[in-house]
Amino acid sequence: MGITLGKKQLNKGRVSLYLNYSYNGKRRKEYLGIILDAPTSAERRAENRNKVLIARQIRAKKELEFLSVEYHLNDIENTFDDILPTDKSNVPDFYILIGQYLDTYHKKDKKMVRACITHLRLFTRKKSLPVTLLTKDFCINFLEYLRDHLRGNTPIGYFKKFRMCINKCIEKKLMTSNPTDGIRLMQFDEVTKAILSLKEIQKLAITPCPNNEVKRAFLFSCYCGLCWCDVHQLQYKDIDFSSNRLTILQQKVQSHSKNAILHLNLNHTAIKLLQRHKGINEELVFGLPSYSYTLRILNKWVKRANIHKHITFHCARHSFITNIMANGANIKTAASLAGHSTTRHTEKYVHIIDELKQKAVDSLPDIIVNYK
Repeated sequence: MGITLGKKQLNKGRVSLYLNYSYNGKRRKEYLGIILDAPTSAERRAENRNKVLIARQIRAKKELEFLSVEYHLNDIENTFDDILPTDKSNVPDFYILIGQYLDTYHKKDKKMVRACITHLRLFTRKKSLPVTLLTKDFCINFLEYLRDHLRGNTPIGYFKKFRMCINKCIEKKLMTSNPTDGIRLMQFDEVTKAILSLKEIQKLAITPCPNNEVKRAFLFSCYCGLCWCDVHQLQYKDIDFSSNRLTILQQKVQSHSKNAILHLNLNHTAIKLLQRHKGINEELVFGLPSYSYTLRILNKWVKRANIHKHITFHCARHSFITNIMANGANIKTAASLAGHSTTRHTEKYVHIIDELKQKAVDSLPDIIVNYK
């Protein structure tokens, strides 16, 4: 069997890396999801070199795994370590570096830094994190993860600690630049997500998605306003199909809001999305991948639908609240449906609707008036 690293040319000078398998005269491709950007700067070229290094390591490990089965090798992990020392020696592990840094760190915010790294581990679900994986896209996705799982300004605070940890790696010459630079940290009182109109949601509904569970879950959130952490853990026992009602303990607000227990009426569209794979009791409603992989799928789906907006999973919640208010729901009703403890959190959507109305008026073409 042969496994080689292949490249597919994309638009705008980008290149997609894939593995080319050849076995018994048959061939197949496996795309790695690693995209090389157009080499327009020294920084981009350095990032591309790191990505190619990772792809080569993946190729070598895949080939080694095949050989271990073919020749009945048992100690695959140790063999891999011997053959690919770069996995640990040439590519520093971010978790190890920050662990060493925290051992000598004695400032008051030490607990906050540890909490940030804990969430980073939950986000990656990996025991190690090579610094070469810390790209700008990775950092943006991590920030979105924090915003979807934490409340208030905590996500901003944690992300600043994450940025501080990366700066320490730069000081030690282990990284050349900070991938978090240029990522704007807006406070939660500001609207940070794009809004999907009902027409755009319909456009997504008829557009094929690489993962139908992601599609079903996102559209469901657009029609009920649940955030990722609640949708991800939603079970069939939480839904009463006889009354079209959903009852959950909201993960994001359970420690501080009297509205942590949410009773939500579901419309016909939401029920149809739930019933596509009807399960029982404690079975999860949606078989979703990890948060970061879900964002990748969502990004591909949105592009395929020709929607030119930066859409994250949390945009579904914002879209739900905005759309129900645009269709006549008052602020108190919207706050109740969103599970907000007060209308203060919902007031920002009034400004969004006002802006949308102004844009609609401004979209009318100019006319030339002749009074003669």
